[in-house]
Amino acid sequence: MRDTQQWRAARLEWKRKVDSSCSDSMKCVHEAHGKCPFNEEGNMAKSDRRRTDERSQDAFHTALLKWRWPVPLRLAERHASLYQLFMWVYISSLGCQLGYFALLSLQPYPQPVVINVFGTLFNVFAIVLHRKGFLNAGLLMLAVPMSIKAALWEYQLGAGGGFEYFHIVAVFFICIAPMSRMSRLVFSGSLLLFYMGSQYFVSPIYFVPYEFMSLASIVNLVISATFIAVVAVQIGWEAEQREKRYRRDLRHDLLTGALSRFALQEEGARMLKRGGLGVLMIDVDHFKAINDTQGHAIGDEVLVELTQRLRHHLRGSDQLCRQGGEEFVALCPSHDREGLRHAAERLLLSINSRAFTLSNGQLLRVSVSIGIAQGGPAPAAESLLPDLLHRADQAMYSAKRQGRNRVVTVWDMPSPAASSALSTSTAETGSVEPDVSALQLAPHSRTDEKRSARDVYLLKR
Repeated sequence: MRDTQQWRAARLEWKRKVDSSCSDSMKCVHEAHGKCPFNEEGNMAKSDRRRTDERSQDAFHTALLKWRWPVPLRLAERHASLYQLFMWVYISSLGCQLGYFALLSLQPYPQPVVINVFGTLFNVFAIVLHRKGFLNAGLLMLAVPMSIKAALWEYQLGAGGGFEYFHIVAVFFICIAPMSRMSRLVFSGSLLLFYMGSQYFVSPIYFVPYEFMSLASIVNLVISATFIAVVAVQIGWEAEQREKRYRRDLRHDLLTGALSRFALQEEGARMLKRGGLGVLMIDVDHFKAINDTQGHAIGDEVLVELTQRLRHHLRGSDQLCRQGGEEFVALCPSHDREGLRHAAERLLLSINSRAFTLSNGQLLRVSVSIGIAQGGPAPAAESLLPDLLHRADQAMYSAKRQGRNRVVTVWDMPSPAASSALSTSTAETGSVEPDVSALQLAPHSRTDEKRSARDVYLLKR
């Protein structure tokens, strides 16, 4: 009875919230479905909580995108992250410049205030240059006047106000600027020499209260340390994200999204150390003819569609890699040879069962040849994996010689002695059995070439 009362109270509370916050259209939707997002205990259901979390995350990402500044078209892509970072630096620096007017109001002299006015104007010019894509010019427009302003304030008010910290901030900004190494060395060295030379000036020329100098020292130290820390952390985060992108691009093929040859060696060695590994070498039949007759763009579409079909029919523990060109490798952890054969036949059926739909609205019949090898486990996986790949490659070429569009396993291939005897008899007779598929793709006249390519590959809708 108590649980029922709690559930009713939760339902009434939910209706009250809906009536007070939802629009009329949302009320109709809730009433039509007749569903309450609370369970009998009065808690929100898991699916609704997950949906609420997703909405909050989407709103957070949308807010982040709204606060990102549009990158100028003339700016290089590698400088886009620095553009966003320094844009926030300029805005924060402008806020600090405006805040210094309140700090300088605590001393009686107008000259430091005039210097801060010029520093604010230079900050605005730096923002304008940065918005136009002149990153180095904008950064120099911020760093050099900052160092000059600090030297003038130190000359006017004395060395106890912590104005020398801004020389360090200016040199730090120059060192991380997207300019050449020699330019960074020249500008940062010039600022250091300017700071050393400014120490020989007689100061102070104005006498201000000790409380003002103490407060200015604390404020300048906090602002300088905050600027350097935030920029350094942001640069480190950007470098980490860039490294992750590089590693992801290194491990994945940019066209198909399958693993690359580099990742093939890593994943294959890891799987071989854990247990048995089946290697499926998959090659697209007559792919060169597809590129020659339909164009390389259509060939790329075929590879992308082929990758999607292969992934759909592979297990979650399997890995699909693109070894190069139209050749793919599927790494399947398994000791069962018959299971590997059935998996390869399933992949072959998925390719043959349905034609590939092209971007030009036509249909393309594609076939593949698959070679299978199996081995492992092995402690020295680095030496066994190339042997498995080589044997699977030989089985795949055997499937090509037998007529393509089929599966051939290493354990079903003839022994090396039989293969050498067959090659010897072929050399003695001086004749080789012609490949029917290859003859269909190599007609004698150009008209027959167009007709045969159309008959073999294209099907009207």
